[in-house]
Amino acid sequence: MSKVYPVDPENPNAEVINLAATVLRDGGIVVFPTETVYGIGAVADSCFGPHELFEIKVRPSSLPIPLLVETEDALDIWGSDVPDYAHNLAKAFWPGAVTLVVKASDRVPKDFRAPDGSVGLRSPKHEVVLELIQAAGGPLFTTSANTHGNPAPGAFDEIEPRIISHADVVLNGGETEHQVPSTVVVCTGPEPVIAREGAVPADEIMAAARGEA
Repeated sequence: MSKVYPVDPENPNAEVINLAATVLRDGGIVVFPTETVYGIGAVADSCFGPHELFEIKVRPSSLPIPLLVETEDALDIWGSDVPDYAHNLAKAFWPGAVTLVVKASDRVPKDFRAPDGSVGLRSPKHEVVLELIQAAGGPLFTTSANTHGNPAPGAFDEIEPRIISHADVVLNGGETEHQVPSTVVVCTGPEPVIAREGAVPADEIMAAARGEA
């Protein structure tokens, strides 16, 4: 049975974080708040957890699951041939509500690369997630905690019961800051392309990519 634990988004309880991190390291699934919407995630280096995310979310395997990372350095670890403008965007908006899609490095399992060989990366501006990444020992493959096609939950009360039932641990942090998904920027070509405008406006993205932020 899933376990639900309250968590303070600004000052999370260390015991709860360590419990969730242990579950992640053991290949389990955790639901947690971010500053955008609630996510459901698994540690990137697990042999089992990440694949379960597709099943739980009923997400087509052709739609890869992004990675939540700790710092800008992850761009050159999980990404390859990352353009300078992507680093500009990371410097301007990370940690924050911008997902950068870059060419995936060999570190990314093939099942988690898009058909064009890319992967999405985001450093969240949320203490719970950053502490989870640190305690679990690495980035988390994370997608919004909803059935594919349903609205992404901006509050704990909006999470579908079936999603909660499939998770090993659920962290209840109330409402998220933005209550909308991140802005997704494709950074695989000569200039950035906005794939989805979310919490950060497109004009701010383009200005930062040019180094104007």
